[in-house]
Amino acid sequence: MRSLILTAIIAVAFIFNANAQNRFSVKDRVDRLKDRLNLTDTQTAKADSIFTVAENKIKAVPDTVQDRRQAFRQIMTDADTDFEKILTSDQKAEYEKMIKERRKYMRHRRNNGN
Repeated sequence: MRSLILTAIIAVAFIFNANAQNRFSVKDRVDRLKDRLNLTDTQTAKADSIFTVAENKIKAVPDTVQDRRQAFRQIMTDADTDFEKILTSDQKAEYEKMIKERRKYMRHRRNNGN
């Protein structure tokens, strides 16, 4: 019985981990941005390149780095800056709106303990 419960826990953890990785993939992010910002094919390819490079940099941050969160944040800030450079003024305005919505959502989650 114990081994059955342990196996179930491991299976559930594996499923959640796989879903979390897929939910935040570069492809998913670029697809959402393409849809929301009406990116051209050229912009989409550049966005994919920018966020793939950022993902690879994040993966390369060693476990020994004391403030991994700060390192991740800097990498993503740099990627966002590069991404904004390929946008039109209308797309930039919509992207800034998306960022504000995301920050508001994250603050709400943090304040409500979810």
